[in-house]
Amino acid sequence: MKKAPSVKQLLSSDDCKKFLLLLSNITDFSISVYDSDGALIYSTKENPACEIIKSCSAAGSGCPASCSQSIIESLKLNEPLVYKCPSMIMNFSVPIEYNGEKAAIAGRGTHASYGDFLKFLKIACNRNIQINAPLSFVDAARAKEIAEYIYKSVNCLLNNLKEKTGLTEKLGRFSAVFDTGAFDKFPKNTDITCRYVLDAIEFVIGTTSSAIMLKDSRTSGFKAIYSKGPHKVNLMNINLAFDNQLILRLSSAKPAVLSLALKDISSVAGKFLAEKQIQELESVHIFPIFISGEMEGMIWIFDKELSHENMKIINAFRDHAKVAFENNILRLAIHEKKDEMLDSISNCTEAIASVHEWGSLMETIMDKSTQMLKAEQGSLMLLNFDGSELLVEAKRGIDSILAKEIKIKKGEGISGKVFETGRPILVQDVENDPRLNQKNKPRYKTKSFLSVPLKIEDRVTGVLNISDKIMGGVFNENDLRLLQPLVTNAAIAIERNQLYKQSEEKKKLSITDPLTGVLNRRFLDQRLTEEIARFNRFKQPFSLFMLDIDRFKKYNDTYGHIATDKVLKVLAASITNSLRSIDIAARFGGDEFMVLLPQTRKVDAIHIAERLREQIELSSILQDAELPPNKLTISIGLISCPDDAAADIPAILEKVDQALYLAKKSGGNRLVYL
Repeated sequence: MKKAPSVKQLLSSDDCKKFLLLLSNITDFSISVYDSDGALIYSTKENPACEIIKSCSAAGSGCPASCSQSIIESLKLNEPLVYKCPSMIMNFSVPIEYNGEKAAIAGRGTHASYGDFLKFLKIACNRNIQINAPLSFVDAARAKEIAEYIYKSVNCLLNNLKEKTGLTEKLGRFSAVFDTGAFDKFPKNTDITCRYVLDAIEFVIGTTSSAIMLKDSRTSGFKAIYSKGPHKVNLMNINLAFDNQLILRLSSAKPAVLSLALKDISSVAGKFLAEKQIQELESVHIFPIFISGEMEGMIWIFDKELSHENMKIINAFRDHAKVAFENNILRLAIHEKKDEMLDSISNCTEAIASVHEWGSLMETIMDKSTQMLKAEQGSLMLLNFDGSELLVEAKRGIDSILAKEIKIKKGEGISGKVFETGRPILVQDVENDPRLNQKNKPRYKTKSFLSVPLKIEDRVTGVLNISDKIMGGVFNENDLRLLQPLVTNAAIAIERNQLYKQSEEKKKLSITDPLTGVLNRRFLDQRLTEEIARFNRFKQPFSLFMLDIDRFKKYNDTYGHIATDKVLKVLAASITNSLRSIDIAARFGGDEFMVLLPQTRKVDAIHIAERLREQIELSSILQDAELPPNKLTISIGLISCPDDAAADIPAILEKVDQALYLAKKSGGNRLVYL
């Protein structure tokens, strides 16, 4: 009998490294593995804060001694340990045991709060450590959740392992909650896929009764394929006809999830609810699975209160599972080239899932889709900033100047119709297709093309267009089925990227003014550069105004720095509260603040600036119980681009400064625009 691998071998395996790297990327904790003596086995990546400290050889920082002591302590206690190191960084250590051998998995994160970060800054300043990296915060509760998750999942994984192949499968099952390519690595069997789906969901939300139903053409309805939990035997009796009222409701409304009390559907859901054991169940969440606009299956979760976070995870996982079911349909439809096609789908989706930078992601989606269908031309279109038009984000075989000019409104043209309806269009001959009735454009070599919506659940986020097969043939239904899994994963990757961009907002603490809490000069310059680039590309105007407090030097000389600091904080809060969500407020220096108004013409900018000035003048907003009684007002200088200045930062700043100077020279408490 083959000797069982050691815990060190298991934790050093490629599959385990991939699993821990996924956890590291998801949780933003760098993860390291140590043996029972506290010696490092390997690390997924270096923690940025730790790397800064080590690179500066900070004496007295306690690195790595403090971490080593905590790792040894968690091994002795045989339980997860969450702690802060002397540099105020939130860390954890969890013990791992397999066949009597022990190891530890350590996670190094960020600071728990802005207060801890300030303490770290004091330590850093005393040791001449330069802090430039963006910041995010993870409190002790979140660190404990992550530690418990790793502790339970990895220990459970190792304790149930009998063979190396079992380890590979188990790690794959757990990591597949976040890995879109895992389904294709499993046996090409629907029953196993269903079991895997419910096992993974149970891993996320805990033990409960659940079932998966899939379309069964032999019974003209939906049949339970696999079930779990205390009622799994009786749940296998679920069998609903295509014309069942619940099925019709799900098919027509296409909800992301339908949450119901079982008593509300007892009259339509089928005779399985009459079972005495089933009557004990009270509620159900139904997650329908749609493929190419048709409901192909459902995930049923009974008597479980799902948090918003768990609901999002199941929705995302359902979208990934959809790829597996879609691939099974594809395997039945395409026999001769099924292995080649599925490998192509897997390679393409894995390539897309591995890209995080926006521009590279757009290009990868475009490259892989045209390669898969052996096409020469294509375009990837997404909604613009205000959601009014589709713009080309990536292209193949289309002139760059032409691509910049293409702007499609919802319902306009073929792409606009696909976006509006959420349904793909397959055209074999554009000139003889009654839906279109139009001449082929000269830039296309053939008359056949595909236009497919990018969808997250029922929300369309863009359109992918493919045309001109290299060999001159026409696109068919097989091409459409082949493209659908890639499009599904592309939509997921795009939303993931957009969510990542939103999460970047949390890093503003590294680019904010420490006194007032608004953004700093560096971030303003960056956003101004982006706004100029957007203007150069799309000709969208923007406005900028600078303001400061009238006679502020006299106020400072009279009341001192503490009072003036309080005034600046109150003013910064007032500015922020009066702006729209898309506007940017930054401290420019001293008592000067700058406000950037994207996509805003002068007439609207004047209204916003004047409203702020009047609000401060009339409401004495710069006064509170802690400030000396003194009537303070502001002056504002405003410009718009391209009306008042060339589209470069020096010219823009010079003009807005000039406008503010005129406002001050005219007596203050006024708005001047050029």
